[in-house]
Amino acid sequence: MAHPFTKSGASIMVLNEADVLGWLGRFLWPFLRITGLFLTAPLYNSAFVPRMVKVAISTTYAISLAMWLPSLPPFPGDPASAILQGLLQISQGALLGMLMQIVVSTVASAGELVGLSIGLGFAELQFREATTVTPVLYDIMFWAGLIGYMTAGGPLWLFAALAHSFQNSVAGVTFTSWAAISAFGGTLIASAVWLALPVLAVSLCVNIIVGLSTVFAPQMNLLTIGFPLLILTGLWLFSSTISYLDRDIKLLVLQAASVGSRMLNHV
Repeated sequence: MAHPFTKSGASIMVLNEADVLGWLGRFLWPFLRITGLFLTAPLYNSAFVPRMVKVAISTTYAISLAMWLPSLPPFPGDPASAILQGLLQISQGALLGMLMQIVVSTVASAGELVGLSIGLGFAELQFREATTVTPVLYDIMFWAGLIGYMTAGGPLWLFAALAHSFQNSVAGVTFTSWAAISAFGGTLIASAVWLALPVLAVSLCVNIIVGLSTVFAPQMNLLTIGFPLLILTGLWLFSSTISYLDRDIKLLVLQAASVGSRMLNHV
């Protein structure tokens, strides 16, 4: 007997759980990783980008990957397994974004070191991207690092790495991945000191000269002569070295990309 809501002889489309989970898997696997990427990656996690724009970009990219990727396994139907896999996928995307966040934070930290060395640590602003007040030179170098990261192709590499991360499997992060990004985190301090080293050296020389001058001429003390001289000299050298940051930022982005490639087993 034919179904009452169909024409005689017409076939009925039957959907089972496996089909639904397979369709959901093609969308959820990339969408969850993109969500983690947008939590930590520079520019994408910016407070200046509206949330609806982030949702639209992540959804569009997830749909594009769902149509481009050859095959993805079905999403787990068990609630516990689904939650676990969701957390693992978000962690995988967050680790990729954290690599590039280290690059931008390195340049911003160099600005903070410069401000502390020349006596501008007290000059602070309430930066929208930070939860607390930050030094002015930190804000300047943050934007310099962000612009350099964008010109070096960092956002494009993140999307490409996330797309190719599904070539091997949909497995989440491993202990090796955490160890790799932890080791790369040491680059933040070392590279920040290296970028700020010219200003640090000049500020040390100025302090020594002013200290020796006060021995022979007490009127030339640190407050009347040394402090203005230290600030003017430090700012002049700081503004002169900003134009050379492009090469250093590109090198940091390449190092982050190399760590990300090893983390995703693409070497």
